[in-house]
Amino acid sequence: MPTPTFAALYRKQTSFLAEVFPPAENPHSLYPPQSAEEFVSKRFATAPEFHRHLSRELWTLLREISRDERQVNGKTLHDHQFAHLIWIAASLTNGRDSPTSFFIQGAPGTGKTLTLGVLMQACIRLQTRKLMTGKVAYCTAKPYHLSDKVRGKGMGHRRVLRTPPYTFSEKDINRRRLALCRMDQEFMKKFFPRKAWNALFAQRPSTEDEARLTIDDYFRDKGLRVPESDHAMLTNVVKVLASVATTVRGPSRSTELLTLPPVPDAAQQVASHTGDAAFAIPPDYPVFARESIGVSTATRGEARVVLEPALVFTSARQIERYQEELHQHVRVILCDEAQRRQPLAFQEPVVSARAQEMPLVFAAGSQWYGKAWECRSPVHSFPESIRRGILPDLGVRLFPSAEEPHYPAETEESLEQLLKLFFQPLSSFKEFSLPQPYDVNTLVVVHNRLVDPVVERLRQAYDERCVSATVRPFHGNEEDREALQIWFDAEGEGPNVLVSSAAIVKESLDLLSLRHLVVAARVSADVLYHLIGRLAHGRSRRNKTDRMLVTLQQFADSNLRATPFVALDHGQNFPDNGFMWINGQALMSVRAFQRDSRRLKRERRNQDSVSVPSHGRREREMTPPIKMASGTSLLPGKHGQVIDPTSRENANPLISHLSLVPIVQETYDPKKGSPSPALARNWAAACGGLAVFDTYPSIMLAVEEAHSSGCNPRQALEQKIARLRERCNKLSS
Repeated sequence: MPTPTFAALYRKQTSFLAEVFPPAENPHSLYPPQSAEEFVSKRFATAPEFHRHLSRELWTLLREISRDERQVNGKTLHDHQFAHLIWIAASLTNGRDSPTSFFIQGAPGTGKTLTLGVLMQACIRLQTRKLMTGKVAYCTAKPYHLSDKVRGKGMGHRRVLRTPPYTFSEKDINRRRLALCRMDQEFMKKFFPRKAWNALFAQRPSTEDEARLTIDDYFRDKGLRVPESDHAMLTNVVKVLASVATTVRGPSRSTELLTLPPVPDAAQQVASHTGDAAFAIPPDYPVFARESIGVSTATRGEARVVLEPALVFTSARQIERYQEELHQHVRVILCDEAQRRQPLAFQEPVVSARAQEMPLVFAAGSQWYGKAWECRSPVHSFPESIRRGILPDLGVRLFPSAEEPHYPAETEESLEQLLKLFFQPLSSFKEFSLPQPYDVNTLVVVHNRLVDPVVERLRQAYDERCVSATVRPFHGNEEDREALQIWFDAEGEGPNVLVSSAAIVKESLDLLSLRHLVVAARVSADVLYHLIGRLAHGRSRRNKTDRMLVTLQQFADSNLRATPFVALDHGQNFPDNGFMWINGQALMSVRAFQRDSRRLKRERRNQDSVSVPSHGRREREMTPPIKMASGTSLLPGKHGQVIDPTSRENANPLISHLSLVPIVQETYDPKKGSPSPALARNWAAACGGLAVFDTYPSIMLAVEEAHSSGCNPRQALEQKIARLRERCNKLSS
């Protein structure tokens, strides 16, 4: 029987759950009974012991969070986050049918990681009271997601600059010298040989003034004098030595200095795990984390909390390696952005390692794939997030209009079309007193082999307009990732513009000050959805007319279904055979959409109207819904070749799957090691599986494992792609 205290708590919280997520709108979710007596007697009392312990701890946390005005890790829980926690606490126990896998679904940028962080807090409390003997494993589908979610922005800043609690390793010191050597090798070789460089870092100056004095003393002792022409390079060395700057890759494989804001209280020792996923980990708690993720206080075997990529559960090599040390002892698995992974992918290695009990798996994601999850949460959608003020609305700018020329992607003409529109004022934004798109922090997505040329063209264009903007490329380098995120969100004299490819940024880079997304490459509707998820992570002002902006360029050879009108759940009705759209108009909120329609269609306020082409399937002999034009290829290997999109011959290198991969002059030789990623991508393109290869990093692991075991890695790659494609087809059907 429930106590009066729990009965009152239960009635209050379940009523709140039904208010935020009406059961009628979420028939796929398991809802608790209205009566606390029925819940306790039929669902709680007969559930497995560990389910009862965890459920009781979550109910306790819900009461505490309510008393603290929903403050968790310095943030206020939104209604949907609190409701999701109520749903988990109530769904954990269902008698003998208590589930072992849960999927928490919410729109990008709505705080799913913090929900998982509360679950970790409950597990750590159970471990502390010896009610849970196994480990908690927190993981993400992509390894590079872990650092932000575990460390948080502040600790990421400290790690990039290696300020306390992080320390310089010999590898870190040498990496900094090599980066400066790429900027000016002769200067570094003459004035800062490796031995002298290591000695300077051993003194660890904390300010630029201290660093300059340290270098002056070194020059005096060695009798060195730097010519005036090298003073700029010397300034770079001072900043790196003082830990106020780092180096990142610039265009054309150059190396550029990146000065970051100073770290507050740089000498102060602070907790290493401050991110939303790991805020509840106490100092010195037995934690294992890879060096690039966090600070470990125990080995993998001794740790109670393990912070690892999901590959530790899905890679055959890692399963075999850590079976007794890790998998056998895992009790709860928390996975952020599980993507297409199913619960058995996490549970099977644990069961195979002869674990005593089936582990509980809690996954969070913006999209739900498949039916293998036993419990699926009520859905928190994009429109609902905007209606509740959690996310800003999205304005959409589409170009070119259906009647204007559509050039093939990655051509000179399409790039000129992009640059012209990029700096064109948006009438609707002027009407709403919003800053123009070229004046705000922007993410530009282009083909991976055009990132550097686009950076150089944008820098030149901003210089010609005398605008103080900073444009940088991002090529996926792990050392650059956090540094560029910190730079992007730091205030500067002008806008910050980051240029990258869809494969690199579609599920990473939380850019909090992002206000404008430019998609200037061919993408699928699914990839576009995830790219807009990056925009949804932006945090800025909120008012009735404020909105982020997504600018989408369409090409003669692009997928016309890949538009925000098709990819997003927006609640509006658009005809499949095309329609007129006012660039910049709000899309997601029904109220804002209707208000904009009335306001922008008045006389002289519709200068930015565009004809959105039909995205329905058409027969081969039908006239294309867009005006198509030839273009000059910019891709290396095809540079200068004229591409005719109307040609029926399969001579268009931009349509050929082989044109999208780097041209590599290499063959597989087992004696020289595992195949390179570039060679593997060529194999994937040859069998028509390039999109699958770029989506699933596990394919490269299969290639490496085949090489290690003496099997044919190309055959293993093709078999893996075939299996993944078959699985995706089953899920979609």
